[in-house]
Amino acid sequence: MKKSILLLAFLALMVSCNAQNNNNSKNMKTERLTYFSFGHHNTMRIDIGEKYKVETMKDGRIHIVIDEGFPKEKEFYIEDTTIFVELQALVKEFKMDRYKEDYQPRMRIFDGDSWSLYYKYDSRRSVSSGGYMAWPNNYHEAHQAISEYFQKWRDYPIQAKEIDLFQYTCKNNQGRDIEYRMERGEQEAKLFIRNAEYDTDKEVAVSNDYLTELQELVNIYRLKEAYDRTTDDDSTSVYRFFICYNTGDTIDFTNYYTTFGSGQTAPFLSFFDHWLPVRGDLVRFEYNYRVTDFREIKYYVIKDDEDFSLSYYDDRGQHHEGKMDKEDVLKLQKLVESFGLDKAKNKFKGNSTWHLFTDYDSKDIARLGGRGDDEASAEKVQHIFDALTAFFAPYLQ
Repeated sequence: MKKSILLLAFLALMVSCNAQNNNNSKNMKTERLTYFSFGHHNTMRIDIGEKYKVETMKDGRIHIVIDEGFPKEKEFYIEDTTIFVELQALVKEFKMDRYKEDYQPRMRIFDGDSWSLYYKYDSRRSVSSGGYMAWPNNYHEAHQAISEYFQKWRDYPIQAKEIDLFQYTCKNNQGRDIEYRMERGEQEAKLFIRNAEYDTDKEVAVSNDYLTELQELVNIYRLKEAYDRTTDDDSTSVYRFFICYNTGDTIDFTNYYTTFGSGQTAPFLSFFDHWLPVRGDLVRFEYNYRVTDFREIKYYVIKDDEDFSLSYYDDRGQHHEGKMDKEDVLKLQKLVESFGLDKAKNKFKGNSTWHLFTDYDSKDIARLGGRGDDEASAEKVQHIFDALTAFFAPYLQ
């Protein structure tokens, strides 16, 4: 009797285990990928390498990111979920579910390659793997297969992604408020500038092309990737980037830096520096006017202790010298400011008709120049030339 009871219990247990295994197998078979990401990069050069990501959004769309280093970047949405079926086939083919969680070399290696793999299913089960200068036996074949798979998506037609709104705000412990906001318009963009350090609060109309330049900076410096660097130091500055695209995508994050105006923010502060006023006293001046392809007129003013030396080269290449004191250079500075030239990035070209360089003891600089191709600019170029010729004449007699 006891043997019969034990036999029945054993058979029941076997049936239960088989049923459970069948259910598990059934669940495993019905699992569907909903997220896949793979990246391979050089430790020292994050712009060299590749990153692919496919994820299911809340509205059911499939978000695809192909990042192979600027400018080979693409981001778009599709409706077809077949992409997950195809990626799941790659996972199965290369047995990625058997990868270890972490791969590391036996010996310490610097400046090598790192890689990461992460995918998850609708059952919420996920697999994560990665390493540095170490990988599974079939890694390189799997890497090549993934790269080749995304080849077909590289030329997928998408709407051009353009920035419609760029906003940068910052406030540090000295209470200096900064806000730069540029909004795209039909004809021109609106630029709003508030910078307490420069006592500046203004609105100006600028070309929409500046938003394209900002977009290039965002891509080059990978602004979409926020770095988590926080500190309790009193010198901490808090800054925020907020960007809206015509596709509806946004970038919005706040971060902290111990050094105000450095790191991630520096390229963008330099970009908007174009519209800030010049501060400090003039310490260097250079003006070059091309009369013909072989004849130029040049003026140089350089600080020498408390006084300034003036050098002049006429259109025959003859050199003349003169002396200027601090009051003379202050008059020169006011004259340059009267030309209505903003402080700017290096905008002059090698084939410019003229260029004007100025440096200040505040470390502010102006680098300006042009060709005078149209009537309005030619008139301005001539006005600057005549004004400077008249100004320097007394010092060269």
